[in-house]
Amino acid sequence: MTLISYPGSDHQVAQFSIDAGHARDIILMLTDAHALVEDLASGHAPAAARQARAVLRDADSGYDLDSLAGALSDVISWLHQARGHALAGIPPLT
Repeated sequence: MTLISYPGSDHQVAQFSIDAGHARDIILMLTDAHALVEDLASGHAPAAARQARAVLRDADSGYDLDSLAGALSDVISWLHQARGHALAGIPPLT
């Protein structure tokens, strides 16, 4: 898992509800953000990657570019699974 874990946080549960349309939009937004961060992490644009690293450092982020890309990928997968589970009980339109 690439998300930052805090002591004791694995014993806590958070739940929130969003409709399928918003879930889809969030997944698409995070997919775009993941593609951008992953490209920066790969070093294809060294000046932009340096600036992105500086932004993360200045924000006191617990993530570097690689771990941020991994965390985004994890969240995208979880949202896909959650959306799939939520829609699984809905019969198809006829």
